[in-house]
Amino acid sequence: MSSLRRALLVAGKTKINLENCHFITGINYNGLSVKQLQELRGILRENSNTKLLVAKNTLVYKALEGTKWESLKPCMKGMNAWIFVQTEDIPAALKTFISFQKEKKLYDNNLGGAVFEEKLYAPQDYKVIETMPSRSDVYNTMFGALHWPALDLVNTLQAPPASENESGA
Repeated sequence: MSSLRRALLVAGKTKINLENCHFITGINYNGLSVKQLQELRGILRENSNTKLLVAKNTLVYKALEGTKWESLKPCMKGMNAWIFVQTEDIPAALKTFISFQKEKKLYDNNLGGAVFEEKLYAPQDYKVIETMPSRSDVYNTMFGALHWPALDLVNTLQAPPASENESGA
């Protein structure tokens, strides 16, 4: 396969991974074996609907140019594998990678910068994202907050009218 054809294939895969993507980050894959990358790829896909792509930074950047992910450019240094989180439960994807990293003792293979909602996050800012509730958790909390006052109102409206003797008058 020619290098041009391979580059076009990688750019195409990157563009496909960007569809329905909510979060992108890079990991330093220097020193990871092919077996470890395949295992990580499988765990990410299985646990959090996340894709892992090993590609040259320049090819990934070409696919990101002109998109909301373009701010990832400063992170495109070194040997990176790219994680595309395609679910709104971003903390689950990050925790999956971190537990894999700890289990395999891959302390040199850290997460790099990331883009979430068009904002670039440095690795030290990941704690904010890791502890963030999922969108469904936020919806459930909001629904709970709206549910009880509405239920109280319905119960009040449906209650039998109090007679004058019961009201203490």
